[in-house]
Order: sequence, then C-alpha cells, then structure tokens
Amino acid sequence: MTVAMNYEPPPPQVADLEKSAELWAAFSLVEWAGLLDGVTLEMWEHIPEDFCRDHELDNGRLIRRESGSRGHQLASRRLANAIEDAAKKAVRAGAHPCLTVSYDVDTRLWEVPRSTVRRPDVLAYRCVESEEKLWAKDVLLVVEIVSKSSQATDTGQDNPDTGFESKMTQYARSGIKHYWIVRLKPDDSAVESIEQWRLGEYHGRYAQVAYWESGLSRDAVLTDEPFPIAISWSDLEF
Repeated sequence: MTVAMNYEPPPPQVADLEKSAELWAAFSLVEWAGLLDGVTLEMWEHIPEDFCRDHELDNGRLIRRESGSRGHQLASRRLANAIEDAAKKAVRAGAHPCLTVSYDVDTRLWEVPRSTVRRPDVLAYRCVESEEKLWAKDVLLVVEIVSKSSQATDTGQDNPDTGFESKMTQYARSGIKHYWIVRLKPDDSAVESIEQWRLGEYHGRYAQVAYWESGLSRDAVLTDEPFPIAISWSDLEF
C-alpha cells in the first residue's frame, strides 16, 4: 500500500464557497489564492466583509492594504468633505443628476482576464442603487493619498516582467478620467501638495494638468473637472 506523504487538500471551489462563506475564514486566504490560480469576482463576493475591508484584488491576487496613518485618515476625511460639498453644488446646478462622494469603497475595475478590485482613498461617482456594485464606468474621480510605503503601488513604474501595475495605470486602463495624487508633509502633519491628472483621449494614460503646493499656491484645488471644485488649504487643516 502506498501512503501519500505531505498531502495537501485541493483548494475550495466556487460551488463550495456558495454553500458556506465561512469556509473562507477557515483558511489562509492569501495562500489559497495562489492555489486557486486567481481569485474571481464570484469568489470575492463570498469572502467575509471584514477580510475584504483590508484587502484589494489585483489581477486575481489578494493583496493586503496597509492601514493609513493618522494624517492619512484625516486628509481622506477633509478631502471627502470638501469634494462632497462641491458635488452637491454641481447637482443643485443641474450639471449632474446625482453624485456620491465616499472613501474606501470597493471599485471594480475589470473582471477579465483577471479580476481587479481597488479601494481608492477618496472617490466621486455617479449614484448607483444600494444593491448595485460600483464599477469604474461610474467613477468620475479617484484620489490616492501617497505615503513612502504606498508610493510604488499608487504611482510607481510598471514592470511587465513581474506583471506589476501601479494603481495609476489600472485606473487609467479602466477609463476613470480624473486622478489626484495627494502627498503629506514628512511629519504627517498636513497636506503638502495635490497633483491633478487627466486621462488622455487616445493614449489611455494620465497627463498632469495642475499642481498645488502648500505655501506656494493660494488654493489647494481649483478646477472645473470633473465638476467645479474649490478647496482652500484651511479646508484641509488637521
């Protein structure tokens, strides 16, 4: 009789996940993702919400999101509040029928060939029904607050040899037209600068269209895209 040593059970299948979402909590999901050779959106829907909150789906791979610093969290809140005020004015003016501004919301960029779900620090999007999933096609603006630890992921150079793509590349590929890069001061005490990028019409890449820096520019943001937004540096103080 032959005894198989070091036996590893087969990875769970989608049918198993549909029977019991708790199955995901019983295993190391990152390890299972490798065995599954790619996590699909269908699988993502069955992963416990608490786990998804701290992860993103990058071309079928589960990746952990680092917790933002105190300054990062405060900047997210200030920016979301300021952009939301501008969005409400745009709706009242009739420029858009309905807009929502939020942060850390699952945003599905694409499903094939390998599913990708990101959670922008702040985003503005066309209103969707409460039961609908948010897709890139409805997103008008994404904002990422860049730190030393997140710079490569947010804005770094892509590496085709390893399959690495920055969020900046992925947002552009998914057709999100407007992207802001926000940088904090080295001591994490305030917003230092904001870069405004816009998707090129033909090249599928972002081009920088504006730059605001604390102490040098009067405004923190002053733009008409994707709707009129005016933010002062005092609006962002924390």
